[in-house]
Amino acid sequence: MKKCVSLALTAVLLAIVFTGCGGGSSTPNGEKKPKIAYYSYYSEPYVDFDPRVEYSNGIIVLHNVYETLTRYNIDTQKVEPLLAESWDKNSDGTVWTFNIRKDVKFHDGAVLNADAVKKSIDKTISMKMGAAYIWDCVEEIKAVDENTVEFKLKYAAPLDYIASAGYAAFIISPNAVDNDSAWFNEGNEAGTGPYKVQQVTKGEEVILAKFDDYWKGWKDNQYDSIIIKKSSESSSRRQLVEKGDAQITQGLSVTDIKALRDTDGVEVIEGASWKNAAVYINTQKKPLDNADFRRALNYAFPYDETINDIKDGMALRSYGLIPQGLWGHDENLEKYEFDMGKAQEYLEKSGVDVNGLKLEMTFTTGNEAYRNMAQVFQVNLKKLGIDLQIHEMNWDNVWEKSKSTNPNDRQDLLVMFWWPDYASPMSWFYSLVHSEENISFNLSYIADKNLDAMIEEADKTSATSIDDASKILSDVQKELLDKAYFIFAFDDKSVWAVNSHFKGFKPNPAYEGVVFFYDTYQE
Repeated sequence: MKKCVSLALTAVLLAIVFTGCGGGSSTPNGEKKPKIAYYSYYSEPYVDFDPRVEYSNGIIVLHNVYETLTRYNIDTQKVEPLLAESWDKNSDGTVWTFNIRKDVKFHDGAVLNADAVKKSIDKTISMKMGAAYIWDCVEEIKAVDENTVEFKLKYAAPLDYIASAGYAAFIISPNAVDNDSAWFNEGNEAGTGPYKVQQVTKGEEVILAKFDDYWKGWKDNQYDSIIIKKSSESSSRRQLVEKGDAQITQGLSVTDIKALRDTDGVEVIEGASWKNAAVYINTQKKPLDNADFRRALNYAFPYDETINDIKDGMALRSYGLIPQGLWGHDENLEKYEFDMGKAQEYLEKSGVDVNGLKLEMTFTTGNEAYRNMAQVFQVNLKKLGIDLQIHEMNWDNVWEKSKSTNPNDRQDLLVMFWWPDYASPMSWFYSLVHSEENISFNLSYIADKNLDAMIEEADKTSATSIDDASKILSDVQKELLDKAYFIFAFDDKSVWAVNSHFKGFKPNPAYEGVVFFYDTYQE
């Protein structure tokens, strides 16, 4: 049965939020008002509500509803206990034992135990959706006793980090684990997290309410309800925070960030970021199947203008796929620089006739940096005789177009952010480069068995030597740069705007865009 609040309750929640009364005063009758936090988000709050499948924005909701065995702490740069109280491994890292926390309830009343953990992860692995690849190292999972789970691996892997992943690591109630995705996408859930789903409006909004039986307990100053609502335009999100209607937002334009720095009652928070933006080139469509033509596009791209002017320094130059701050980042990689002379040279070398040539670039609606970057790129390409047509769309539409059966029906160029599945660079390589049977996020449509083998070797090597794994990944990136499969636009900086009464928030780059609302409180 679909869980939803009544229209009356929804109206009450929204009325409280939009009058700026997010917290704990009393009503005229002396009743305590619920404390409500409103997260104004720049895109759809989720794409798929099935935690085994979702591989996009949905983690901003799911990490407040479900939990993982461990969680990455950005301060210590280590993983910490969550649903697992402790763990250990054998000498060669191929057998891991996790001790499961006792007295934890799922929202449907089921009790967390070793068998529930086994069933949940086994199901995610068997579905082979989303980021299920993170468990490829697992050969077998055993429930040793009521609260002990043993993982036998095919090869050594950092399973404590894998278990902390932002995607595909959620533990689901045994009562719901065999339900299909349709059940979840009706608004149902079955997690152990601090909040339950009260209402979902696909593509627009999710409302959460606190789970009274949450195993960590509750304090009076924590939030009772959470609203996560889409607002595409940066200026709209800025106004919501300025007025105190929204407690937190991100993804703002440079103009709005500058204005909010001088706004009373608003704090601008900058944090670590492992998110970068790239242009994905449709290599299965002419003339983009021509490497020299792709190189010409790379040389025509406005890298420095994007970082210094459009982003006003709130971004860094990309060196390949791996952003700064994450292991494997290599500033010795050669990079393309803006050079219209070389762009013309490689265009001529490609032999492509640009007479009447039009290229389509798509990206998510409302991203001012993407829009301005695309417009400068459009001017540069016009000098080469290429007409760049810019289309802003909802993310769902961008992604669906990229997965069209006929490569000619897909966009030529797609701009997209990427961030890791856990504190490792491997998701850039498995998701964006490794060959795919069914299109997911390899949106340059790369199919190279040699690169696949190198990626798999780097993954296995990372368990014993980060340095050796990094060298392999650098070699992969050299090939990507040489073939110009992508245009690496910039490494983003994490910038948030929060209401000054909204306390406890700390950005965590391992969980991009996630606000762990249980850790926040009203002052």
